Amino acid sequence: MAEALGAKRTLIQWLPLMAIAIWWAVRLGTTGMVAFETGISIGVFTHFGLTMSVALIAGFQIIGGGSFIARFKSSLRPTVLYALLAASSTVAYHHVVCAEATSLRMLEREVFIDRSLADEASFAALQKDDPQLAMMDVETARERAKASLRFQFDPLWHFTASLLMWIAAAMSTVLFTSFLGQWFKS
Repeated sequence: MAEALGAKRTLIQWLPLMAIAIWWAVRLGTTGMVAFETGISIGVFTHFGLTMSVALIAGFQIIGGGSFIARFKSSLRPTVLYALLAASSTVAYHHVVCAEATSLRMLEREVFIDRSLADEASFAALQKDDPQLAMMDVETARERAKASLRFQFDPLWHFTASLLMWIAAAMSTVLFTSFLGQWFKS
């Protein structure tokens, strides 16, 4: 019995690493085969599915009559570890492995900003619809748009936003699986 219990603990310890390996296999397998935005969607949905899987497997690996709090804490550890690995992997993928594609996408967006603000008549039309834009000239609008774009493509921002999103997903999923485990237990 103790050996089986140890085997289950070992599975829970390796679960986040196995899940992140699956994510890397999916992302590297789809690299170059899908559009940039589609690749982002594939990565997000894969992370979400794996977050749910880690939480469910960890929640149902709990042995004995653990309380709801014990089940929640035990399930939360591997799921939050996966969230941390997911955020790190997202940044590593976009800013190391596919840095060229990410830079190219940022450059495409900069060219779009330049083209959108090149024509005075279209800028005047935009100013009519946006009160904040109405208070600035074309160069100021261009610089603000590019500064916002640089912020959006910053690796630290990607890590922070991803980590917050995956921690929230991990906690809500673990809460659900803990309630579900408690319900099945009774």
